[in-house]
Amino acid sequence: MKIVGLDFETANANPASICAIGIATIEDGAIEETLYSLIKPEEEVSYFARGNQMVHGISKKDVEDAPRWKEIYPDVIQAFEGAIVVAHNARFDIACLREVCKLNHLPIPKIQYVDTVTLSRKAFPSLAHHRLNDVCEHLDIALDHHNALSDAYGCLMIVGQVMNLANIFTMEELCGVFGIQIHQL
Repeated sequence: MKIVGLDFETANANPASICAIGIATIEDGAIEETLYSLIKPEEEVSYFARGNQMVHGISKKDVEDAPRWKEIYPDVIQAFEGAIVVAHNARFDIACLREVCKLNHLPIPKIQYVDTVTLSRKAFPSLAHHRLNDVCEHLDIALDHHNALSDAYGCLMIVGQVMNLANIFTMEELCGVFGIQIHQL
């Protein structure tokens, strides 16, 4: 079983304005690979909003020499092969993936994905908040919040800890027990 944690950071409110990606992969219970890259947004969406910069600390200068989406797309597609993707507030990350592919005229990957916010709400209903940093703190998972790789890893660790607590070791069974949908893109 392969599970891929995914997180994007964006330059502005446009979901295609990705400026960083983090991917962490667990296969058969072991961390197999990670991918982190700053990304230079396409010109149409390259404006760096102050609010976004305050959240993730990435500026236009930081991505001057970074690859464009088209350059890392093959590595991303390869990471998704045979995996279920997990992301915290997956709607955001999936929108980023879809929109940056559309902007670059690249095929939108066919993936299955699960939202770890939904999983966290089902697994830990007594938590006051289910933000990634709150859930990771509750589970004692180290997190450098808004670093895309750390956030992707945090999503994987949430899934892993819920699996351990429930004594369930497949995503399909975990989602079935908690009544969570595996979405399709």
